[in-house]
Amino acid sequence: MKLYTRAEAGPLAGIAVLEMSDDVAARYSARALSVLGAQIWRIGSAAPRQADAVDLWLDQGKSFIGTFEEGLGRLAEFRPSHRVVLVGQSPTAVETVDRLLAEHSFDALRLGITWFGHDGPYRDWQGDDALVQALIGIAASFGPSDGPPMLPQGFAPQITAGATLVVGALAGLWSRKRGGETRRVDVNIFEAAMCFTEPSPPLAEAGAASPGRTGINRFATNHPTTVYPTRDGWIGVTALTPAQWAALADMVGHPDWANDPRFATSLARVENAEALDAALAAILPRETTDHWLMEGQRRRVPLAPVPDHRELLATPHWRERGSFAPLPDAEGVIAPLLPFRIFTDGQSLAEQPPESPPAAPLDGVCVADFSMGWAGPMCTRLLADLGADIIKVESDTHYDWWRGWEPPGASDPPKYEMMPAFLVMNRNKRGICLDLTDKRGRTLAETLVRRSDIVIENYAPGVMKKLGLDPGHLLDLRSGLVMVSMGAFGASGPWSFFRAYGSTVEHASGMPHVNGEAHWPPVLQHTALGDPVAGIYGAIAALAGLHGRAELGGTWFDLGQVECLFQLGADAIIRTQTEGAPQRLGSRSALHAPRCVVAASDGYVATVVRDSAQWTALARWLGKPEWATAWTSIADRNLHGDAIEAALHASVKSMTAAEAADALQASGVPAAPINRAEDLPVERHLGQTGAWTRIERRYVGSHWTSAPVIRIDGPRPPISRPAPTLGEHGDEIMAMLVGPPA
Repeated sequence: MKLYTRAEAGPLAGIAVLEMSDDVAARYSARALSVLGAQIWRIGSAAPRQADAVDLWLDQGKSFIGTFEEGLGRLAEFRPSHRVVLVGQSPTAVETVDRLLAEHSFDALRLGITWFGHDGPYRDWQGDDALVQALIGIAASFGPSDGPPMLPQGFAPQITAGATLVVGALAGLWSRKRGGETRRVDVNIFEAAMCFTEPSPPLAEAGAASPGRTGINRFATNHPTTVYPTRDGWIGVTALTPAQWAALADMVGHPDWANDPRFATSLARVENAEALDAALAAILPRETTDHWLMEGQRRRVPLAPVPDHRELLATPHWRERGSFAPLPDAEGVIAPLLPFRIFTDGQSLAEQPPESPPAAPLDGVCVADFSMGWAGPMCTRLLADLGADIIKVESDTHYDWWRGWEPPGASDPPKYEMMPAFLVMNRNKRGICLDLTDKRGRTLAETLVRRSDIVIENYAPGVMKKLGLDPGHLLDLRSGLVMVSMGAFGASGPWSFFRAYGSTVEHASGMPHVNGEAHWPPVLQHTALGDPVAGIYGAIAALAGLHGRAELGGTWFDLGQVECLFQLGADAIIRTQTEGAPQRLGSRSALHAPRCVVAASDGYVATVVRDSAQWTALARWLGKPEWATAWTSIADRNLHGDAIEAALHASVKSMTAAEAADALQASGVPAAPINRAEDLPVERHLGQTGAWTRIERRYVGSHWTSAPVIRIDGPRPPISRPAPTLGEHGDEIMAMLVGPPA
């Protein structure tokens, strides 16, 4: 079947959204819905042509109106099942809109986004992206081993939460279209951003050591995931499996390293990172970035260039994929599009109404899950939490690599049933073993696809085609099928064959040139930043395709995981073109000041001042009211940053980090303790709001798992089953596919 692009109609055509927020997360949610075809009315005034280009990007494609009542009038022209009211980012703002909708007896799906949710001790705290990075454990593991934690730059938590809200919005709208009564969808930024660190508590519970900060571009779980200089730039190097390490060692002329006890295992390389980094830093500058890139990828080693933003925008691969497009009203600026290309077979599908209203937003949606690791399973877990039936396909010999690499029968109980990260990412799913290299296995996979609404895959490039399960063939099997391929560099372009992990994705994204100190090399803020973000956008793609199939037919979404990080780094990509390359200021910022980390009695506290009122409040709290009028600009406060941070440290050094954050927040100053990721289940706010729970699973017993972050009409969706054991549901799935055994 021939697949072709359909740019003239978005899959969300016919959806109407009233947006009520001036904050990034809510505005980003509305932007994403707009790009997918929804009509957006935002209450407020249109930004002037000379406005900050980031604001122009956030508001691209929206219309502006004056009042709430005018907005309801616009929505009233649409069917109730197609109406959305989006509000944020405080509980008060969301609750006010709920009251207004009730007073007007207006039927619409209300989307609400807040910093910390509607209950718990942080409910009314002032939020900021840096504070969320502190609370979720990112900052605690980022920075030099002998220095304070480092706050990342940018709006990553808000963009991540805004995208998560889009997943909830699409699920809620799907339910309403099919007779469901979903009225409210809620997401908070703290919990949504916890996707980056949620594997840590189960790992810690299972006995994994907590080393704290291990250094710049060093992480506790594997080495290298590091950036090294080359003759003409920088190369990002990741070697995880034994085969990858052996190939890398051979590539740099040291095949003996494959069996060298200092480097032969991931743990050994972590313990001997200093020696390994010195050796590679002496070898890699001998050749260009492109030389090492192509040589490494030829050997299936996950390598990537580490471009700054100007180099990123000029990269032929992203130009060929159309990853960026001119930004209206911002002359000469190109900005990220959504991170997928949409292809359709053009064969529209008449949706059949369900026999009864759905019990959950995605009740009745079947997903064939051919994914492994983090990104794909994160995508399908989001769909599972919202009620979809996820059938996870593995085989006895090629199972999800997050189970590990130990062969079957090597231990009892099997280690592949004990891996904590696999457990937390695969709840609410059913599992079957099919050998896709065998004719019978492929035939059963095809039968599964014929019964499915959605197919998700994140295999290495070319694998699905080699197995005879390429998009064109699968869309031939099932009218209206939605298929999402989640390649690191996408399924097209000169780099589409590249192997990658989440670290490789961040290497290639431009973000390493934004964070950290000016004298540092380009730096990763996380061991696998790209994985969970790609999972969220995979879920957006899947549900957008579901909405669009009545008009567009079967769809294939060619998603690039690196392109997903362009969303998180959009502000820096855009500002590089309008203001020049961003300064690397450590935890400080050119947008807010002070923005810093200081030591308390038992750890560290992060503080961010976002406006003049907060600066006045902090100056008074420090006993320096004269500073409020002496240092009125951000530049002034950054110039005197050492004095401000010293005064702040003197004020909090006898307090715990939690006490200091409470005191500052009570005085009108945004602040938060810097948490360790492994402590999140017992974090005081998350503990009270039910963000973590314990479930039982065979072989493991009781274990921690994060709870679903998208709330539907108040409560969280239930966790109905733990992660499947290998092939656990094979009999019942086989009965569904071919009937019960004779």
